[in-house]
Amino acid sequence: MHELLIILDKGLQTSLNRQIYEQIRKAIFQGVLHHGDVIPSTRLLAEQLQVSRSVVIQAYEQLQSEGYLIMKKGAGTYIAENAANENNSRQEATQKVNNYDIFTNASHIVSVVNSPPIVSDEQQNSVVFDFRYGVPSWEAFPMDRWQKVLAEACRKATPDILGGYGPAEGSYRLRKEIARLLRSTRAIPAVPDQIIITAGATQALDMISRLFLKDGDRVIVEDPAHPVLRETFCFAGGNVVSVPVDEEGLRVQDIEPIINEQHGNNGDIKLIYVTPSHQFPAGMTMSQQRRIELLDYANKNNTYIIEDDYDSEYRYVGQKVSALAGLDSSGRVIYVGSFSKSLFPGLRIGYAVMPASLIKSFLAIKCITSRMTPTLEQEALAEFIASGQYARHVNGMGKLYGARRSCLVQSLHRHFQDRVTAYGDEAGLHLLIQLKTEVTEELIADKALQCGVKVYPASEYFVISKPKTASFLLGYANMTEFQIERGVELLAQVEGQCTRNKEQEAVPKVI
Repeated sequence: MHELLIILDKGLQTSLNRQIYEQIRKAIFQGVLHHGDVIPSTRLLAEQLQVSRSVVIQAYEQLQSEGYLIMKKGAGTYIAENAANENNSRQEATQKVNNYDIFTNASHIVSVVNSPPIVSDEQQNSVVFDFRYGVPSWEAFPMDRWQKVLAEACRKATPDILGGYGPAEGSYRLRKEIARLLRSTRAIPAVPDQIIITAGATQALDMISRLFLKDGDRVIVEDPAHPVLRETFCFAGGNVVSVPVDEEGLRVQDIEPIINEQHGNNGDIKLIYVTPSHQFPAGMTMSQQRRIELLDYANKNNTYIIEDDYDSEYRYVGQKVSALAGLDSSGRVIYVGSFSKSLFPGLRIGYAVMPASLIKSFLAIKCITSRMTPTLEQEALAEFIASGQYARHVNGMGKLYGARRSCLVQSLHRHFQDRVTAYGDEAGLHLLIQLKTEVTEELIADKALQCGVKVYPASEYFVISKPKTASFLLGYANMTEFQIERGVELLAQVEGQCTRNKEQEAVPKVI
C-alpha cells in the first residue's frame, strides 16, 4: 500500500470529496501514482485526513467511474491500467539539464574542532533515563517480520548478488520502491535512475561535498545545525557560512548581508544545506513562501540545494507537507534521505535523488569511495517496502511516538511550569528545550548524569546566536512514558538543587 499526501482546505468552496478526487487524479497524471499501485482504504484515508468516511468513498467512486481506480472487496483499491501515460515522469526528469561546473575533492583536510564528550563505561552503565535523540524505538521494531524478509532475500540470492560487487547505484528493485515511496509520500516525481543508494545520509552528504567543493567554495548551512555537518563540508575544503533560521525556516534574505559583512564578496555559493521538513535541531517546518524564495535564490545564483529530509516520516500537528524537491522544476535540489529513523540506524541504507545532469559524476565518486552498499539488506528492504510492511510500520510508530511526544511535553510543563520553552514538538523524534535558569547546561547535564539521567546540551549546535540559558535536545522515541515522566522529574530536581546551591554561594558569609 502506498501512502497518499493529500492536503485539504476546509476554507475553500470546493467540497472535500472533490478536493480528494482532484489531488488523486493529478497524482496519476503527474506520474506520482502508477498502474497497480495500491492506495489506502477509504477507512484509513478518512482517519488520516480526519474526515467522514463517506467523503472519501464519494471521491473514490467518482475516480472509479471515470476509469482511474479499481475497487475490489478483499483486494483493496488500486490504480487502473492506462489511467495515465507512465512514461511522462521519466521523460520530464531526464530532460532537466544543468550547466554547472563540478569540482571534486579538496586539497587539504580541516581539523575537527568539536569532539563528543567522553563518558566513562561506569557512567554509561548507570544511565537509566537516556533522552538520546535520533534513535527509534528498539522494542517496537517488528524484528520477526524483518527477519523473514532478510531470510527470503538470502534464499533468493543469485550468484550475481553474492559473488559480484553489484551496481554502484544500488539494487534496481530497491531504487524502484524508493521512487514509488517518494512519489506517493513526498510528492517528488523521482524515477529509479535518479536514485543512488548510499551507506546512510552521512555518506551521501560526504560524496556531494566531494562532488562540488574545492578550497574556499562557500556552503550555506542553517544555524543551528549539527557540528558534524559543518565539519563534513570543511573536510572537502568548503567555507561554511552559517545563516540563522526563524519560525519559517532558513532566512534567505539574510544570505547576502551575512556574506558581505563576514566573508566579503569573492567566490560563488556552491551549495545550500537545509532541513525543511523538520529543521534540526530547532524543529520548525519551512514555510511555503520561504521555500519559493529559496528556490528562486538558487536559480538566480546558479546554486544547488541539499534537502536533508530529516524526520519527515513523523508529524503530529497539522497535515503532512510535501518535500522541497517536489516544488523544484529546474533540477536544483539534491534530495537526501535514509531509513535510520523509520527503521534502525544500523541498517546503514540511505539514498540521494540526483538531478539528471549530476548522476554520472556522483556515481563516479561512489565507485571510487565505497563502490557498493550491502546487497542482501537492499533486497530485504525492497521487499519490506513492496509488501506494505514498511507503510504499516511507519503508521504504527507515528501513533506510538505521538503519545510519547505528548507525554514529554506535558511532563516538562508539569515539572518546570513556565520556566521551560519547547521547540519542534509538531514533528520528529526530539524536542529542543530552553530553561529559564541561572545554572549552566553543562552543570545540569553533569549532575543529571550522576542521577542516572542523560540529557544532551544544545549550545554547540549554534554558531551565530547561542542560547542565553541552558538548552537541551531531548529525544523520546526510545523511552517509555514512565521513563519520560520519571526522567523529567529527576531533571527538574537536579536543576532545582543546582539553583539553590548557586543562590547559597552568592550569599555573603558573616564572620
